[in-house]
Amino acid sequence: MKIGTSSKDLRATLYFERGMAQKQMKDCFGAIRDFNSALVHPRLKIRALLEKTHCLIIVDQLESAARVLERVLLARPNIGRAYILKGMIYEKEGFLSKARDEYTRALHFDAASTEALEMRAKVLLKDGKPREALDDLNELIRLVPHRPDVLITRARVHEKLKQYDQALGDYERAESSMPGNERLIKEKALVFIKIGQPKRALAALSSSPPELGNDVEMLVLRARARILMKDYAAAESLLRRVLTIEPDYAPAHLHLGVVAMAHREWDQALADLDRAIELDASLAEAYKKRAQIFMELDEPVRALSDLTAAAADDPSDGGIFAMRGLTQMRRMLYQAAIADFTRALERLPGDPRILYDRAVAYTRSEAWDKALMDLDTVLAKRPNAARALSLRGIVHYHQGRMSQARTDFDHSAAAGAKDPLIWNNRGLFLYRMGDHQAAIEDLNKALQLDHDYDMARHNLEVARKHLNTYGDEYEEVRTSAARPDKEHRNQ
Repeated sequence: MKIGTSSKDLRATLYFERGMAQKQMKDCFGAIRDFNSALVHPRLKIRALLEKTHCLIIVDQLESAARVLERVLLARPNIGRAYILKGMIYEKEGFLSKARDEYTRALHFDAASTEALEMRAKVLLKDGKPREALDDLNELIRLVPHRPDVLITRARVHEKLKQYDQALGDYERAESSMPGNERLIKEKALVFIKIGQPKRALAALSSSPPELGNDVEMLVLRARARILMKDYAAAESLLRRVLTIEPDYAPAHLHLGVVAMAHREWDQALADLDRAIELDASLAEAYKKRAQIFMELDEPVRALSDLTAAAADDPSDGGIFAMRGLTQMRRMLYQAAIADFTRALERLPGDPRILYDRAVAYTRSEAWDKALMDLDTVLAKRPNAARALSLRGIVHYHQGRMSQARTDFDHSAAAGAKDPLIWNNRGLFLYRMGDHQAAIEDLNKALQLDHDYDMARHNLEVARKHLNTYGDEYEEVRTSAARPDKEHRNQ
């Protein structure tokens, strides 16, 4: 009997090992058969059930996987890996919060589970929570400091958070384990492009092996660097070359659209971006660029639709929500704008540009105290941000603090002497304070800087007539909502 039992256990062990090999070769159905055969071994039963569950998840047989997992948890409710697998089921079903809870439960039973940390970080990224994902990746790298794939993932999260120095540091650490790696060369070049250093991007790409000369991704990165350098002819030549190699390569069509945008050829740009989206409906950057064109064409509803699609594709990108907030501002949906700016700040906390935009939305909603809090935060970081000073002057005025308002308007005029909005705002303030001559001087300066500034012209006419009416409101924001791709001047 003992010999028979030993032989049976040995066969079960062999089935289990073969199942693991087949799983590694992605033959999940063969692996499941072998794991079923291994169940007769008492000491292998739980492991075989867990591996079978994982295979069922991989082949999308989620109900069967859940039933097998129930058997495991009834027998052994304290196994961390079982909760990881349960989280995977929820994740595949689209229940990201439930998946996160299960990965957290797995870490309760095994605090050092690198798999649970990695899975939770990934689901947090999917759920648009890059800062929380970063916490898990930091812990994961503490446990496994030399895994290049984890370092690369963390570098990408740093990029989402605009922490570009940290991203480059992670890529360099990963490169020490993978010198000359093609993926790393591309990732580093992309960071240099994002921080506006095209020459460093081209230098990084030049270190790639000669056989990658016709690699379409490399060529597009070179084109993007050329676009930053405003060498549009060279960029277009590179992108056309890509399309001779791979006609349906969506990023090439996207960046041809960017070249057309630089020339303000809106119809051509839209055609290129439409083609990029047709080829790859998950290309968030194409939606963002198309939204920028729609804003230029004063079509905020279409821009909003594209930005909503971009947010669905990349919910970790705070810039998308910031752009959508500006779109909501154009539609005068100020509460919706505030909600989007708040979402953007959850991903990019403390970003002065987004804080300023939210302050504008608060002023439009007459939420003066909230606007003041955001503006104080901006000015603590950038004391000479002219538009933030001007806007704070408006807030002080509406709250009856005339002395503080005058100080901010004067400071803004000194800091933003070439910005017509600054002179319009101070001119209107001076008019309301009864200093008509000084108001006329400021409003004239606004029109000298921008001859087409209709609001300043109207306010000037009012000031000249010495009417007792106030004229138009201050213009807290003028160009930003029309051009969501550009930072506010003097900010």
